[in-house]
Amino acid sequence: MKKKLIRRQRNKILPFEASITKEYLIGRIDHSHHFNNAHRALVDTLALEDAVIAALEMTRSDDTLMVVTSDHSHVFAFGGYPKRGNPIFGVDDKPSDVDNMPYTTLLYANGPGYNHNFPSGRENLTSVNTEDKNFIQQSAVPRRWDSHGGEDVPVYAHGPMAHLFRGVVEQTYVPHALAFASCIGPQRDDCERRRQSYHRQLIECPSPHIVEEDAYSAANWETSRWYIIITYCLCLLFMMKYERT
Repeated sequence: MKKKLIRRQRNKILPFEASITKEYLIGRIDHSHHFNNAHRALVDTLALEDAVIAALEMTRSDDTLMVVTSDHSHVFAFGGYPKRGNPIFGVDDKPSDVDNMPYTTLLYANGPGYNHNFPSGRENLTSVNTEDKNFIQQSAVPRRWDSHGGEDVPVYAHGPMAHLFRGVVEQTYVPHALAFASCIGPQRDDCERRRQSYHRQLIECPSPHIVEEDAYSAANWETSRWYIIITYCLCLLFMMKYERT
């Protein structure tokens, strides 16, 4: 099913000259977090992982750049010290040291989950199935929707130009890097010039097997062997230097 949906969407992609770009927004994860519904948010995250794996199987890593990121986080956190192996949607094995009632491992700083706490005090979760897909996590501050968080979000990249997405960067950097890698927008003409120059240098540099054939006819094999290595390395260094400029 995931591959069918990806194929259907891929057929609608419009080409930008030599590049093809497409953006997919996985909105259900965001919606579930806004509702303080951790179960659905994490299940949809696993679905996103399956979709990425399916897309990787349908594309080639040498001609397809795939970037997975987020535009923001949520006020979603781990609470307490549950034991290793404790269900992620379950409650901590030790109750609160204030009201002596259990609390879930996953919590929100704000959102609709607060409505379950008052006016009669915090809801007692002892007999509540916190692993139900419709369970609303408890939150500390009442809001109709949970708010976005302030943490840095990861950027994962795979394929050509993936090296552009490394380290800590400003959020505005990501679209510029995507445009540069895709040769669209202001980078379109520059990319074409770099492509032509790169191909021209490839033609001018002798290939290793041609140089090796000439080397076999030399009287001194040791000298010829170093000639092969040095010539080929110089060509590679020249191309790398030109790519940077």
